[in-house]
Amino acid sequence: MGYENVTLPDGCVLHVYERGQGGTPLLFVHGNSCDHTFFAPQIEHFGDSRRVAAPDLRGHGASDKPRLDYTCAQLADDMARTVHALGLGPVVAVGHSLGGSICLELARRHPALTAAVACLDTTLLAPLGRPTRIRTLLEGLRSPTWQGYARRYFEAAFEPTDDPARREAILERMLDTPQHVVASLFEHWRGADGEEALRGLEVPLLYVAATRPRTDQERLREACPGALWAQVAGSGHFLTLEVPGQVNAMLERFLALNGLSAG
Repeated sequence: MGYENVTLPDGCVLHVYERGQGGTPLLFVHGNSCDHTFFAPQIEHFGDSRRVAAPDLRGHGASDKPRLDYTCAQLADDMARTVHALGLGPVVAVGHSLGGSICLELARRHPALTAAVACLDTTLLAPLGRPTRIRTLLEGLRSPTWQGYARRYFEAAFEPTDDPARREAILERMLDTPQHVVASLFEHWRGADGEEALRGLEVPLLYVAATRPRTDQERLREACPGALWAQVAGSGHFLTLEVPGQVNAMLERFLALNGLSAG
């Protein structure tokens, strides 16, 4: 196993890492301005016992970065075509941040391809009263000084408990994402209706929150009564890298509870 290229119908080429074999495959979907390596600890852990696939979304990492609207629906369709191209069959779709919304959209638009969904600190149903400055942010992201706006936004996702060196490495990698991709993602990120996707979900759902949850737990349970809620200890938003042992254990438990065997 190793890296594969998946060519989408519009000619965009996705860079995908594959590892392992057997069991129900895991599809790891990274977030805004990240890449597949943000799941490196999970790929290493689960790739020893089952098949895993981790693409770079269009606009990210080593994948093509065309100028177009980066919508959740488009990215979910890209994931569906990736699943088909690699012959993965129904997958457990595991998404971090924006990737969680993409996984839910994948389950809604392509239900036959999804066996379960795990959202890791995804903004699905924002806590009531949470402030938003999206208009100001969008203006900044379209300006020549856009990287400063992006950095300040992403910096707010960290906690004092997070490793300082890791924090700087994450920010540096995120700011490599092209301006047209970042601006479009923020412009369209509210286009994904988390509540509608949750209410229509017909497969098991795990939600894992960081220290400061980005989704209201009560609203999540009302929209999706069967959802399993968990929260890590001592980590900001980038929990897959900051506390991988906790995340891996929660995913293992979720898989076991739902009979999604490793082979």
